[in-house]
Amino acid sequence: MFIIVRKTGQLGNRMMLFANFMAFAMEYNFKFINPAFDEYAVFFEGTHNDFFCRYPAQKSVLKGNSLKLKRNFHRVVYHSTRLLVKDSTDFKFSNIKILRDTGVHKGVIFDDYFAKSFKKNQLVFIHGFWFRTPVLFLKYSDTIRKFFTPLKQHVENINKLVKNIKNSCDILVGVHIRQGDYKKLLGAKYLYSTDDYVNLMKKTERLFPGKKVNFLICSNVPQDRDKFSELDFAFANNHIVEDMYSLAQCDYIIGPPSTYNMWAGFYGRVPLYWIEDPKADISLESFQIYDVPLDVAPVSFAQ
Repeated sequence: MFIIVRKTGQLGNRMMLFANFMAFAMEYNFKFINPAFDEYAVFFEGTHNDFFCRYPAQKSVLKGNSLKLKRNFHRVVYHSTRLLVKDSTDFKFSNIKILRDTGVHKGVIFDDYFAKSFKKNQLVFIHGFWFRTPVLFLKYSDTIRKFFTPLKQHVENINKLVKNIKNSCDILVGVHIRQGDYKKLLGAKYLYSTDDYVNLMKKTERLFPGKKVNFLICSNVPQDRDKFSELDFAFANNHIVEDMYSLAQCDYIIGPPSTYNMWAGFYGRVPLYWIEDPKADISLESFQIYDVPLDVAPVSFAQ
């Protein structure tokens, strides 16, 4: 059994890691527990009834419909495992291991050799983010999508928002604005101004001559509506899961490199444009559908 004991980033990162272990577990008949998914578990069909976030999914014996109760139990389970396995922990037992990744973009790739290196009765604590299985991710992608379907009330909120916007346009472009925390990421490499996003939205609008283009803006910081006054737009619900899955219902997505918008593109099979230079020219060919999320796949893996 594998147990993910460390939180790596926010929602998108946590889902990427979870999904890769799901694919590995399905292929090789392993079980795993992901207490590090605790604060997001209450939003999804596959995890909301399981305080341990297991795969294959199981319902917890403890019952309770209270969102607060569920969150508290998820939190207790996570902190219990974190106390057991800290950054410097090392076990001296043959049936207990700690598996750590090897750093950014140096992923541990799950394959037959990897699977055979573990015994069925072993307890393996996972410590890190870069664990990947692109081939199996693709193979089990439909099951992964089903597992991470939001709960009914969130789906209803998403559908209501997106339907109302789509009724008034021909093309709906999702815009993921990531500011705030991106001030500290890679020396603010992907921190773009709101004016940068507005200019990109105007460039995108020009890709569809004769079409009514609307934009759905999902931002992790408050935005000044007046900045977007020359465009037809709406703000999303300002809910971390509903915004992600609203992007997944758009016709196109633009945003900075992020597992958040990459998951939306994967889930909805929506063409995505990652903004690496806000001043670059873009075309329809700049948008790609990723059957395997980009961060999952090594450079050599053909999409």
